[in-house]
Amino acid sequence: MSSSTNEGDLVFDCFMGCGTTPAAASMLNRRFIGADINFGAIQTSTKRLSGLGSSFECYNVNNYEIFRNPVEAKELIIHALEVQQLEFSSIYDGEKDGFKVKILPVNRIATKEDLNELLANFPYKKFEERKAQNPNKPVEEIMLVCMGHEPGLAAVLENESGYKLKVEVVDILRDKSDLTFKYDSEAVIDIRDGKLIVKTFYPRNLLQKLSQQKEDVTEWREMVESIMIDWNYDGAVMEPVVIDIPEKDQFVQGVYDIPQGASNIKIKITDLLSESYEEVISHG
Repeated sequence: MSSSTNEGDLVFDCFMGCGTTPAAASMLNRRFIGADINFGAIQTSTKRLSGLGSSFECYNVNNYEIFRNPVEAKELIIHALEVQQLEFSSIYDGEKDGFKVKILPVNRIATKEDLNELLANFPYKKFEERKAQNPNKPVEEIMLVCMGHEPGLAAVLENESGYKLKVEVVDILRDKSDLTFKYDSEAVIDIRDGKLIVKTFYPRNLLQKLSQQKEDVTEWREMVESIMIDWNYDGAVMEPVVIDIPEKDQFVQGVYDIPQGASNIKIKITDLLSESYEEVISHG
């Protein structure tokens, strides 16, 4: 690196692994950008650079977080694209705008081999009936959802099925790059010694906007706009008795005395994006 760059130059390693290149750049007074799709590599590199006292920031790009959990990813995609789930379908993941939706693997680019499941399980008997009734119309309209894909996916599906299909490919990285995935917030709430205690709160959408992880949170109350508590929630309408809205530059309390007679406790925590976490806790 010393022979090919000068102090102050910018070094980019797009597959940084354990962070050797960024670490060397830091020690040699070079600026650096490191990238990796492997979360373990990000953790290892971050720890290594922190140990060197390097000044750096971590960012998630292209909804990287979604690649880490394919099961959660499918649920997030269904919600983000407003796909209506089909209760009894074993072939498709849902329906949208008249299209049957199939979500292809999201932890890598979609390939032609990923179409084999569809091709093997198509309702060919229904296809034949639809073809007989309307020979010039597609027997099915299909939307393939992916995060990157090989070219020609639609053509392969149309050709290998043997039937006239209308296929649309929705590539989230290309076509829906501005799509916002909504994550549920998380909280840890404890009841001890007659008190309701909010131990931690993770507003995941807010953390995503701040490019932070849960591990970065040192004071969860900084991200809270208000806390409301109904000590006897009737299951229908929340009637908060506690309304904890802090003054400017102050935090919510986070610890609340539980009154006598409290039974069905509902707590609502609202973050700085005005998104809320709600939980109902049985007591007594």
